[in-house]
Amino acid sequence: MAADPVTTEIIRNYMETVAAEVVQTMVRTAVQPIFNEAHDCSGGLFYYNNDEVSLIARADAVPNQVFPSLQSVEECLRFFAGDLSEGDVIIVSDPYYGGSHIPDYTVVKPVFFDGEPLFFPAVRGHVLDAGGPVASSMNPNATEIWQEGFRFAPLKLYEKGHLRREVWSLMLSNTRMPKMMEGDFGAMIGGCAVGETRLRELVGKYGVETVRDSVEDLLDYTERRFRDIVREWPDGVYHGESSLDTDYQGNENITVRVTVEIDGDRIRADFSGSDLQTPSVINSTRANTLSYLYSGLSALAPDLPINSGVYRSVESVTVPGSVVHSLPPVGAGLATTAIGADVGEAVMAAFEQFAPRSVATTVIDLADLWSVGKDGRSGEDEDFIQFDYHASPCSAGGTYGVDGWGAWTPIFSALQINSIEMSEIQYPCLYWQAEYTTDTAAPGQWRGSPAYMLRRQPYKASGSTFHTGIVQATINPLRGFQGGSPGVGNYMVFRDGADDELMISSAEMQIAVEEGEMVVAQSGGGGGWGDPLDRDVDMVLSDVVDGYVSVDGARHDYGVVIDDSQDVDVAATLEEREKLKIQRADQPWTSLGRQQTLKRIGLLPETVE
Repeated sequence: MAADPVTTEIIRNYMETVAAEVVQTMVRTAVQPIFNEAHDCSGGLFYYNNDEVSLIARADAVPNQVFPSLQSVEECLRFFAGDLSEGDVIIVSDPYYGGSHIPDYTVVKPVFFDGEPLFFPAVRGHVLDAGGPVASSMNPNATEIWQEGFRFAPLKLYEKGHLRREVWSLMLSNTRMPKMMEGDFGAMIGGCAVGETRLRELVGKYGVETVRDSVEDLLDYTERRFRDIVREWPDGVYHGESSLDTDYQGNENITVRVTVEIDGDRIRADFSGSDLQTPSVINSTRANTLSYLYSGLSALAPDLPINSGVYRSVESVTVPGSVVHSLPPVGAGLATTAIGADVGEAVMAAFEQFAPRSVATTVIDLADLWSVGKDGRSGEDEDFIQFDYHASPCSAGGTYGVDGWGAWTPIFSALQINSIEMSEIQYPCLYWQAEYTTDTAAPGQWRGSPAYMLRRQPYKASGSTFHTGIVQATINPLRGFQGGSPGVGNYMVFRDGADDELMISSAEMQIAVEEGEMVVAQSGGGGGWGDPLDRDVDMVLSDVVDGYVSVDGARHDYGVVIDDSQDVDVAATLEEREKLKIQRADQPWTSLGRQQTLKRIGLLPETVE
């Protein structure tokens, strides 16, 4: 029976609010900064109609964590078929049970009505340490999943409302941060409990049948609206690809290939041409791959409510054993950013051909900085593990009509950068620089966000601080669209300026850094959109005044000539742009910031201009 449209809209907005409250409950009660500061977590409400599970609402934390959670809920239902009860709370982390990578723990709470599980509030968050041979569970040297961390299929933390102490003990015994993890488990369970309370209040007001009918109508409505959008795109077959720099095991340019077919109101995305999986950490499970496909589609339909109705018209094809549909025992520890970003980039490259004004950077690339050691400030030499988000924030690109802004691309994430002051209180380190840098915004008619530069050092640690740097997108930076330049790329430097300085553009583990020695990281930003020579001259001048672009960069990248009084020389600019159009038609060109990055990491001679 169809529900009243007004009631359906009220219930839709209510559920969106509940999803946000689930995440906010988790964020505001969690212990570790990775949640309460950076918000590296997400949540959603899922609906089960005794046939299939559907996403009906999500929070705006990390959408790419929510989409695989759909399969996590499906796997929990399958795993505990006929064995779910009121008061159960399930936890799962296995990438091959609907996950993305091991540290993304997912907590699911079935909510029963009339004796059947109808709704599932769920939260997913990246825990600080998930066991395994490496503190932080980020092991770029892993060749199989057992080397990445403590992997577990769905487990009941609570059964019929009672804590399973043996499972709780198992969880806390397999992390280096048990006190912190215990608090965060409570936050995740609390978030789901709030979701259950709000859903019961909703059903208490409208009745279970009205709520069920409204959810079904919402899914149908979204499907119809999305099919209408797809019909507006020209039928055809479109190709996209993107390459990952390395799998850290000697293989380079691992490539994701997708063929997108538009046929009336249907989309088919075929990833069959992608490279085979490798014995490494960069493989993507099918659930993780589809999360990037769905994120890209969401970007092309920004006015629609995001739920499973969008994807009813989408067929996806992946080959088991490929880098986008990995099978155990290969690892997937970096899949959420390493090969996952290339899935998103390949999808957008295909979408660009039929919806050019809707595309942009939808992903983040990999620039992870971890430090571990002993905090000597209290005199007790307590162990610490720190993930520094200041090493990896900038990936926002330009799109039609809008420059890249902020830090992470909004399609991928609503993460927040930890405050420097809190980081210096929580960890034995000092920050010397954490800011945008000049001439690093990818040029375009609408430019990308500038790259971000981090400079930090250990401070009052007890002994050496050991750092792990994991980098991608140095050789293959985030792409530009419609003639826009790619981002400048990522790199890290350990013991900057010292005789034993170590520059990395791939991965190194357990790098000893002493107090006073500097760690440097550049996060290279997303791509530009459109030809930089078409950028409004006044916008270029504004960027120069604001320090985003230098006078030399304005001329090199945009053909805009600015005189000593910071005024545009109009005649010289017209002449310069005509000259550059001819030059760039005949040969590839590289932005000034990209040249500087390649020189810094030794891939371009210092003499090249």
